[in-house]
Amino acid sequence: MDLDMKVWKRVFQELIQEVKPCHTWQLTLDKSLLPNILKPGWAQYQQRTFARFQCSLCSRNWASAQVQVLFHMRWSEGESRGQVKMRVFAQKCQKCSQPSFEVPEFTEENISRILNNVVLQILKKCYREGIKFVKSPMIKAIALKGPHNSDNCEACLQGVCVQNDIGLAVQSWFPEPTPAESLPTSWSPRTNTSFQRERRDQDSSCDQSFYSHPAQHPRSTGIGCCCFILTLIVIIIIIVAV
Repeated sequence: MDLDMKVWKRVFQELIQEVKPCHTWQLTLDKSLLPNILKPGWAQYQQRTFARFQCSLCSRNWASAQVQVLFHMRWSEGESRGQVKMRVFAQKCQKCSQPSFEVPEFTEENISRILNNVVLQILKKCYREGIKFVKSPMIKAIALKGPHNSDNCEACLQGVCVQNDIGLAVQSWFPEPTPAESLPTSWSPRTNTSFQRERRDQDSSCDQSFYSHPAQHPRSTGIGCCCFILTLIVIIIIIVAV
């Protein structure tokens, strides 16, 4: 079963015309597309998304949140024309003994979100517009449990899936912002007010203990010694006189 491109093309034209109404862009399906193998002037974007599958042999249905969609895009200034090629990676039924790769079925909502991300990449990579790319999240229709089945994933078998170590390197063409990159440049840890309050209390108690036992001034200490000596001399004189 081939991917139905009618909805993809319609939604893509609606989105690209909103931002570039005077330019011509074309979206086509290319099953031979491979990541990081680009002709000069082309850019790449890879999207992981949610979709459903149906086995053509046993009619079994399953869903996956690890569906990979690959895009290559190019804008020709001389022709005033843009091209986007896409490839959707298939999956096989894990119940059948000799299953074939099945094409996923997407909701129009997720198609719109995927293509919205593609248009943002076109503005950034093809038109060099200084926009901040914020990826539209995909919608999962159901909660999924269990690990990703790499043996039946076309993207994993070709080293494209993000679940694969090689696939992680492939996505470095358009890396997502890391938490550190999303922080403001002027960011600093929030002041720990409770710690400061405890610190002030400790300093205050130390100050009080310090001033409650003041050291005697050296001058007052000398005067006291002189008085003691004079008193002792007077006593000795009185004793001798007697």
